[in-house]
Amino acid sequence: MNLATVRCQRGAAGVLTAIALLLIAPFNAFAADDAASPRAFEATYRLAIDGWPDADIDHSLKRQGGAWVSEMRASVTVANGWERGRFTLGDQGVTSSEYAGGYSLLGIGEDYHMGQSELAAWPDRQAALFELSRQADQVSCWHPQVAPCTMTYTNYKGETKRYHYRRLETTTLDLPVGNFRAVTIALWRGEHPDRDLRLTFSPEVPGLLLAAEYFKNGERTSQLRLNRLRFNDLAKAN
Repeated sequence: MNLATVRCQRGAAGVLTAIALLLIAPFNAFAADDAASPRAFEATYRLAIDGWPDADIDHSLKRQGGAWVSEMRASVTVANGWERGRFTLGDQGVTSSEYAGGYSLLGIGEDYHMGQSELAAWPDRQAALFELSRQADQVSCWHPQVAPCTMTYTNYKGETKRYHYRRLETTTLDLPVGNFRAVTIALWRGEHPDRDLRLTFSPEVPGLLLAAEYFKNGERTSQLRLNRLRFNDLAKAN
């Protein structure tokens, strides 16, 4: 293997890491009693990563019987990744029943799958993304003098992961698809306080990302914006 190939692999791995960070949203058990009802949608996000061409992430939320399915797919020149989570809603929040995902890097990849038994303790990260978006406008850990919230979820390898988070500002975001009331959540790992992931949600559309930014040592290294949106629920279609 020559040096150029090694550098390409390292660079591509960095891109996949950035994509994964923007796909991951940790979760803590929380019943979002006043949350908006879910809506089926198809969305496309535009992802900008320092040193790489922009890329699209396709995201859909669909109703399948009594369950919901959230799926994301992303690709760049040398890498692509996808993941899908199936979950139901109840009084205590989401319950994951199935997760599948995979990636390919320079033609080499791996697939992952978990069933209900592996997800009994904590939901997968697609279900977690949905639930965190429902919580965002209601959580109380926003003031710097108050301890941050702690969040837990099951990653693609079946490992338990914990993050801290705070709710930041509530604003109005002007995007190509319209204006949205927006709530931003800042997330970080205890062992990596220099890395900050900020996810912006719409309280009216559970599961939908409006924007995301990733900071390392105070510098933004990647960002995402909602670029296209279509609702698929006939009763509330736009």
